Amino acid sequence: MSMSEVYFIEAKEGALSLEKQLETLLEKVGVGDLKGVTALKMHMGEQNNKTFIKPLYVREIVAVLKKHGGDPFVTDTTTIYKAKRYTAMDYYRTAFAHGFLPSYLGCPVIIADGLRDDGVRVNEKVEIAKSIFESDAMLVISHATGHGASSFGGAIKNVAMGCVTKKTKIYQHEVTQPVYHADLCNQCDKCREACKHDAISEDHEIIRENCIGCGSCIAVCETGALKSAEGESTNLQKRLAEVAFAVLRNLPYDKSIFVNFLINITPFCDCSEFEPEYMCQDIGVLASKDIVAVDQATIDMIGKHLFKGDPTVQMREAHRLGLGELEYEIRKV
Repeated sequence: MSMSEVYFIEAKEGALSLEKQLETLLEKVGVGDLKGVTALKMHMGEQNNKTFIKPLYVREIVAVLKKHGGDPFVTDTTTIYKAKRYTAMDYYRTAFAHGFLPSYLGCPVIIADGLRDDGVRVNEKVEIAKSIFESDAMLVISHATGHGASSFGGAIKNVAMGCVTKKTKIYQHEVTQPVYHADLCNQCDKCREACKHDAISEDHEIIRENCIGCGSCIAVCETGALKSAEGESTNLQKRLAEVAFAVLRNLPYDKSIFVNFLINITPFCDCSEFEPEYMCQDIGVLASKDIVAVDQATIDMIGKHLFKGDPTVQMREAHRLGLGELEYEIRKV
């Protein structure tokens, strides 16, 4: 059985010590292969999120890419939920407020799906955000976290949900649409007030064509009339693997590196605006050319038991599709 290489730097003196080691980590994993225009794909944090990967680290990665012949830009795509990253203009404002300024990073910041949800269709369900598709290479920076619906968010989720247009995000979230139990509903209307997409009718039925599966209605329902669908996490994780496979196999380039930050690890992704609570202490940074191996190694280092449900469904499905290996060897840098 083949094993993939996953490189690791440890957070010995806290997370800030990692900055000085990133160049060595990236050189070990083969950063020199990323030539030309390189999409540096990451999540720059929802407006009030505090745990996103900070520009300090990104600036160092940008410098290393440029040193080795890459011409990077920092990028992400807009959201399907209506907050401060829903449009490209709002996302730029949020990113700049979080310190992702071109003058500081040393490279442009480009919202990959642009002003009008621009993408390149690669199959019936998947559209890759245009600026990512038109690049020459990609380096994916992922913040390892828990997740309410998918159990875990790492590189697979970052590619599947973050490299595509709104249409493809909605396709993945079809399986997270709530189930309505009329017998438990007290007609309080809190769900309708919480929904920003007009997806709940006056009689509190779900309007499926409008629902994005965000879960806002479930969060405010006090009677249990709105609940997650059975098997939601498994189904969502399988969709994530499906779309990540479609993205990585249909890009016009095959040069990608995946870097997972195992710091500030919380039960919720960087879309969350909750006051952070931490699942464990800072661990370090992992890097690999194998998206499956780097996510599996991330789960193993954090501890599978700390996640809600089974976080490894997406890795097993991605492996089944041929996207990478579950077996890996850690090479400490």
